[in-house]
Amino acid sequence: MAFPRKLKRLGLFGQMTALMAIVLLVSLLLVTVFFSSIIDGMIERTTGEKALAAAELIAEHPDIIDAFADQNPAARIQPIAETLRKRTGADYVVIANTEGIRYSHPHENQIGQKTETSNEAPLAGKSTVFIGNGILGEAVKAKTPIFNREGNIIGVSSVGFLTTEIKDDILFYQLRVAGFGGLALLIGIPGALYIARRVKKLIFGLEPEEISRAFSEKQAILESVGDATLAVGPDLQILSANKRARVILGSHVDGELTEPQLQAFIKQAAENPEKMTQQRLLIANTLYIVDAAPILAKHAAIGFVLTIRPFSEVEDLANELLEIKQHTEHMRAQTHEYLNKLNTLNGLLLLEKYEEAKAFMKAEVTELQETVTFLMASVKDPLIVAALLGKVNRAKEMKAALTFAEGSTWLDYPATIKSDHVVTVIGNLIDNALEAAVAHQGANAHVHIAFTDFGNDMIMDIEDNGKGMTPKEEAHYLETGATSKSEGQHGLGLTIMQHALHQLHGTWFMAERPGGGMRMTIAIPKHKRL
Repeated sequence: MAFPRKLKRLGLFGQMTALMAIVLLVSLLLVTVFFSSIIDGMIERTTGEKALAAAELIAEHPDIIDAFADQNPAARIQPIAETLRKRTGADYVVIANTEGIRYSHPHENQIGQKTETSNEAPLAGKSTVFIGNGILGEAVKAKTPIFNREGNIIGVSSVGFLTTEIKDDILFYQLRVAGFGGLALLIGIPGALYIARRVKKLIFGLEPEEISRAFSEKQAILESVGDATLAVGPDLQILSANKRARVILGSHVDGELTEPQLQAFIKQAAENPEKMTQQRLLIANTLYIVDAAPILAKHAAIGFVLTIRPFSEVEDLANELLEIKQHTEHMRAQTHEYLNKLNTLNGLLLLEKYEEAKAFMKAEVTELQETVTFLMASVKDPLIVAALLGKVNRAKEMKAALTFAEGSTWLDYPATIKSDHVVTVIGNLIDNALEAAVAHQGANAHVHIAFTDFGNDMIMDIEDNGKGMTPKEEAHYLETGATSKSEGQHGLGLTIMQHALHQLHGTWFMAERPGGGMRMTIAIPKHKRL
């Protein structure tokens, strides 16, 4: 047994064409009906007004008024009424007395007969327009009272236009409206086909189900990305944003991107849209790495996709690398320094200068022991002690003097302060101070460190005898990623330092020393400020 094949569902092109054709057809039908009703009402209204004007004109005719006083009024009124009927184009003109007896009628056999419609309104002194049936058929009628010269009502003037002729006029105009509607339909259907084809092309030939599925897949992929991701249009309007982006930016992604750092970043990226750009930006007091990829249409950027990653993730890796590098440098410095001292000691022994060798060993042990003893007694955290000892050895390798102020103490060290962040901060600042001093003073380079835990903050001053900085250089140095070095990739350590200090809720200051060089001051609160 054969079953009829199921009708194939219309695609988007067919649905759009059918929808636009139906909407156009229904709209034209409604417009035609609407205008037809308007024309119908207008013709009936104008016909009634025309009938009333004619009735009033006839009622004021002096010969008709005078004829009411004749013994046989119909003899004078009938010819006058017929003449006026032909002039006005009315289908009938009837003159009747107050009893409704006709004095005129298009059919003379009706003269002397009583009118079939009511004369109550005109006999009450009011004109009236209505549609009613009479001897000649349905007509638009107007009745008005006839007054004599003394102002008394002596009869009724009635003028009518048959509706058959009115309907012919209405049909004529309805056909014209329908003709214009048909012409619009002939133009509209090809237009609907063109628009549907154009829309289909713009959406890459996808069907609604495919578009919905692609959108759902895109949303799922976007939300699954761990980094904050958002698409921004040419006028900074938000095209899409995943949950992570909404958490980070909050109200800044409500319809339009209002975060000032990202606005400036997009403006910079727009100047070179064919290349991805990457920057470190401070957003809501947190440092992020932001990538921008252009959204291209016809080789022109119509927006950007931004990927925002917390700098702390990169910082963790960079910190690990930095710590490894610092430990390596410390070990290398110690190895190099001790190798030099062992060579010196070996030379003294070969020369049999035993007393000098003993004095040399004692001086070295005493100096190291004094430094270790001082730091162990002054600093509570062993990680910070180790970092400072490493910088002492680093200074010796660089032929620079690194000294500590007497009475310095960091014993009131809360357990809530992360030592690795403190090491990052002071390690970078001491390195910068040593390099600045050596570059300017050579063998006379000197770095002096003083620290105190008095009060609510842990404070450290790091002074060097380098060349110092001009206000312009200082402003540049305070920028994220800035550096005074010209070779290699520098500036990252300072950025990491600033971010680590921010995690500690601390602050830092720069000032030029009176004798030359710079003073770096850090202040780390013992307890988180509210």
